[in-house]
Amino acid sequence: MKISLAGWSLHRKFYDKENPLKLIDFAEFAKTKFAIEAIELNNIFFESTEKEYLEELNVEAKLSGVVMLNIAVDNHGNLISENPDERIEAIERVRPWFSIAKSLGMTAIRANTGGGVNPPEQEIQWAIESFSKLAQIGEQNGIKILIENHGGLSANPDNIVAVIEGVGSEWIGTLPDFGNFADDIRYIGLEKIAPYAHSVHAKMYDFNNEGEETKIDINRCITILRNSGYDGFLGIEYEGEGDEIVGIKKAVALLKKYI
Repeated sequence: MKISLAGWSLHRKFYDKENPLKLIDFAEFAKTKFAIEAIELNNIFFESTEKEYLEELNVEAKLSGVVMLNIAVDNHGNLISENPDERIEAIERVRPWFSIAKSLGMTAIRANTGGGVNPPEQEIQWAIESFSKLAQIGEQNGIKILIENHGGLSANPDNIVAVIEGVGSEWIGTLPDFGNFADDIRYIGLEKIAPYAHSVHAKMYDFNNEGEETKIDINRCITILRNSGYDGFLGIEYEGEGDEIVGIKKAVALLKKYI
């Protein structure tokens, strides 16, 4: 396994009103600050989706020797709304990110299931319908669509598996997050969705004096992934209250200890 950096780890810097980190500088920042050579972008940090801007992102990443892996797509509407028109609208809002990811040399994008409002049996069927269409769009672009355990319907790992298997396409997978399942199902949940993993969020919050994460057993999470056959990137997603630069560096050290 290798280490990558999820852009959300630096969301406070991206949102800084006085001196914001620009997405165009993210690749160089990851390389110079942390010696990380692979990154995940967030669509909410894009200043533009015009061809010239995307070309500049590509150039800056290549100059920094950094690979762009995937895009976490948010604010796309409800893919499992009970209203079919809203589902179609959400699909259309996700659609452009496939071609954007392709232009950046990526392999996947992540969209959220949402939900958790209607009976799960019904929401699963709506999710299968929407994610089947997204997988078809993904196939046309050579880009996978990923489901993260990210609340709503996806808070239950069995729901995620039902959607993945219901879609039944090689163009859909999971993006397991170490921190997003409830504490009592964290590890069994990871075991269930790990076999479908294409990318990973190695979520971390805080560290003790020995450098171990205080809430999540990182070694156990990595072991689960390894036992499932996963050998891809572990994308650090630091969400602690402390300095994110310090937190990310501690996360790097901890991952290196176990991979």
